[in-house]
Amino acid sequence: MTAQQQTHTCILTNPRSQTRDLDSLPIPDRSLIDYEAYHQYIGHAGVKHGIAVQATRGCPYRCFYCDIYKTTKHHFRRSDDHLFEEIKKLADIGISRFEFIDDIFNVNRKQFTRFFEDVIRNNLKLQFFFPTGLKGDLLDHDLIDLMVEGGAVGVNLSLEHAAPRMQKIMRKNLDVDILKDNLEYVSSKYPQVILTLNAMHGFPTETEEEALETLHYIQSIKWIDFPYLHNVRIFPGTELEEFALEVGIPRELIESSQDMSYHENAPTLPFTSEFTKMVRMKFVKDYVLNRDRLLSVIPKQLEQFSEDELNQKYNSYFPNKRITTLNDVLRIAKIDRSEVQPEKPFDESWVKVDNLNEKLKTAFPRPDTSKAKMKLLMIDMSSYFSTDFDNREYNVLEPPLGLLALMSYVNRELEGQVDGKIMKSRLDFDSFEELVEQVKAYKPDLIGFRAMTFYRGFFHDSVAALRDAGIETPVVVGGPYPTASYEDVVKDENIDLVAVGEGENTLIDILKAMMDTDNKLPKRDVLSKIDGLAYRSEPQEVKPKIFDPSISVVNL
Repeated sequence: MTAQQQTHTCILTNPRSQTRDLDSLPIPDRSLIDYEAYHQYIGHAGVKHGIAVQATRGCPYRCFYCDIYKTTKHHFRRSDDHLFEEIKKLADIGISRFEFIDDIFNVNRKQFTRFFEDVIRNNLKLQFFFPTGLKGDLLDHDLIDLMVEGGAVGVNLSLEHAAPRMQKIMRKNLDVDILKDNLEYVSSKYPQVILTLNAMHGFPTETEEEALETLHYIQSIKWIDFPYLHNVRIFPGTELEEFALEVGIPRELIESSQDMSYHENAPTLPFTSEFTKMVRMKFVKDYVLNRDRLLSVIPKQLEQFSEDELNQKYNSYFPNKRITTLNDVLRIAKIDRSEVQPEKPFDESWVKVDNLNEKLKTAFPRPDTSKAKMKLLMIDMSSYFSTDFDNREYNVLEPPLGLLALMSYVNRELEGQVDGKIMKSRLDFDSFEELVEQVKAYKPDLIGFRAMTFYRGFFHDSVAALRDAGIETPVVVGGPYPTASYEDVVKDENIDLVAVGEGENTLIDILKAMMDTDNKLPKRDVLSKIDGLAYRSEPQEVKPKIFDPSISVVNL
């Protein structure tokens, strides 16, 4: 700061109540983006040509490693009828692959059951994937049978840790014995179901014996298609960070590990690097590359996935880039390709929808925005540019479902008054220069960014790139990272507002306030009346101290 210093404080308006009736929200308008472009890439479910669906908000659990639900105190669900309506609408135009992004989709047994019964009763031949992990101890054999009959193909179950003490500390309280029984039931009775298990290594206070307990738990099950043992990452603003600080992990170590991947040995791990490498080696060598396992699972995987989809999945185990394809894995395991031939190889034409964008436009008619009062540009920064891509992330590209939901709500509530556009990094722009060009060409009145904690540096750099290019358009940000760390985010003077409440209603209030002020950012007195916002206070000058010679100074 200069001699005329300025200070700011973070202003947080009244909290905004959660939306209880999720059926009152519109089904996301899938025509708002170029789905044909997205479907050239593999999504987070590990497949192409899929569409992500969200069935719930909030979470009934309070696991300390999760920052996504930090400000959502309650768990609400769409009704099974409303959810089925969306699935049927998309199935009618040919979509057959669906991924549920909810890790708590199966918490309500009755709704979970009714949904799959609706699918079966209507004879919908669909494939369902659960990439973020269902709570495995809430399943039983009957529910698994129903899921599979209804089309479940990719089932991801989350373990996190096999040690009871760690389950208690992280507050997940998973019954690992029930989970194991369900894993063994799926793998033995339904080998065509691609089974994934998420586990983590290196929680604060975790002992070597407990780490080996998780490893042995995985090794005892024959066979999980895609087991993952990720190194723990501690994100700022989470309860996991608070716990780590309490047990003596220095904040500077937490900060230094933010750009590290899940396979890298972060300095925050409670083990020596040699121990973690040993666990990793045993996991990969003795289980992932186990010859009997590969001979068992690969033929079924080739029936459910294309070759490039499987390449992406197996590549995620080997960050050194020397093993990038399924053929590389077979070569290392000394397996001839003829030994893993499927009975019916996957054909991408089974799931591809021709003229998808046109069909989506017909299914989701848009309001006329020719007389719109303002322009809204929404940007998702959750994929690194192709030139910067490395093994910090899996090479997947998922459509921005959150922004689709927001824009669909804006179009319904402010029909025709707002001309909106959605963009995502790497697909719609592949450099900061392209981002600047796109923004200047569109000339928005408001820019909204969605940011995740993993990409926080990338996100801040993107906003800075706009400001450095002379773009002064107001910027509002939301998403898991700003919601959990709004006090830190508002310190970035390139950002004007942080939405920490329910995004749809908060955004509508901001847009209405701007339209009342000739599309300018409202003054602080107006912003203070919008619930669910965080922003900087007006700058306050700090007057420099003036030397008074009449005051004597004693040098102690």
